[in-house]
Amino acid sequence: MISSFLLPTLLFSIAQADLLNEHLSKYAVGPIEKQKLQPTRAAERAYVTGRDLAASDKHSQAISYYLQSAELDDTSPSPWAAMAHSLEEIGRLDAAFKAWSEVLLRDPVNEQALFVIGLDSAMGGEYQKAVQLLSRLRLQEIERTPTDELLQDVALSTALEKIGDKETSDLFRSHQTELISASFEQLMHGNDALWLSIMQQLVDLRDPNVALQLASMAAPKLDKQRQAAVLSAMPVIEVASGGDGSVTLNTYKQIGRNELVPTRPRWFEPVTLAYALSIAAQSMSSVGGVDSAISLYEASIALDSTDVVAVNNLAWLLLLRDGATEKAVEIAQNAYDLDHSAGFVQDTVGYAKLLQGFSNEAIDLFLNALKETGDDPQILDHLADAYWKAHQRRDAISAWQRAYSTLRSPEYYKIIVEGFQETIYSVWGISIATPEALYDLEIGTVVRRLQEKLIAVQEGRDPFEPKKNGDR
Repeated sequence: MISSFLLPTLLFSIAQADLLNEHLSKYAVGPIEKQKLQPTRAAERAYVTGRDLAASDKHSQAISYYLQSAELDDTSPSPWAAMAHSLEEIGRLDAAFKAWSEVLLRDPVNEQALFVIGLDSAMGGEYQKAVQLLSRLRLQEIERTPTDELLQDVALSTALEKIGDKETSDLFRSHQTELISASFEQLMHGNDALWLSIMQQLVDLRDPNVALQLASMAAPKLDKQRQAAVLSAMPVIEVASGGDGSVTLNTYKQIGRNELVPTRPRWFEPVTLAYALSIAAQSMSSVGGVDSAISLYEASIALDSTDVVAVNNLAWLLLLRDGATEKAVEIAQNAYDLDHSAGFVQDTVGYAKLLQGFSNEAIDLFLNALKETGDDPQILDHLADAYWKAHQRRDAISAWQRAYSTLRSPEYYKIIVEGFQETIYSVWGISIATPEALYDLEIGTVVRRLQEKLIAVQEGRDPFEPKKNGDR
């Protein structure tokens, strides 16, 4: 018999499931039984031929037979479903999605079509449609894998909240912990590609907190290759979830306590904990996580104060966030003491000097930095600011124009976007924003600031004077 300790939990779960089904039933509109279809003999032959070819991994040839079958019998969902599977096998995911849409038109309760189209609707912001399709799927009470069930319920809870049904959404979230644990047990047998796929889908479903929980649970227990995938994705997932960096920091410390930390793409060459934290901080700052990046840089430097990149980057973020505080200036000087010839360091120290009001010293540092880096547009922008503050107005305008011209050039845009594409693919493994959005985050602000300065100069205004009420 069931012990008295477990019985209340079981009864509560059953009662909760009944309540959930009652809530979902109002959304699950549509037929409740599949149509009984009688395909023509010719359509059936084409379909069977396609299945035989697909079984031999000849998916491209199989698809042509599925299309024949669909043309011969427009009412049957079977060739469309088989076609969707073959299209997925050869990587034509957009075409597979269209095939699943055709399945749903002919079979409104097809389990896989409801799952695929329902998730896609939730990811694409079509929340009413997502709730309708996924409610219909969930009420069928089909046994699914834990990860599929987790994705389905995360999509439903998010979509329900978006359409204003917070009560039902909260019912889903109340049993999310159990689903996360069950998914974790399944994923422990999956490869790194599966881990990245599930975390990406959770992020796309706008619930990166679940992805972060899975990642932090798994990281200490995985082999090096899968561990590297999870650890490298974790920093950007934490930023997407609004975290402060503590989950990434604590997980990295746990992994690196007695050994090196594996990271993508060279997971087989693990790095020191200090270096791993610095790389994670760079990932966080790239996607807008300034405070969390600062926290990780500080932890990295506490372990290795000789890493000039980590020291410099910490100084730069502190200068941007807090201004030329005593701490930020001191750390910038520490970076300069480590490597006074590096262009990126000279730029950081120059920016600190500029904020302190030492324009001439800043100019010298920026000019030296440009010799090391070429006409870097962001350093040119800093140099122009220093020229303006030093009353060298013509030089300032010329430098701003050069910086703006470079930043607006298609060649520069292509280099930066391709760099983000490579980082997303090879380092993070998942994306929380498109390369174009990341470009705008990192470079867009600089471009807009340059525009404002040049417009101010053209209108005879001081670019650094505070705007009066009513000014553009």
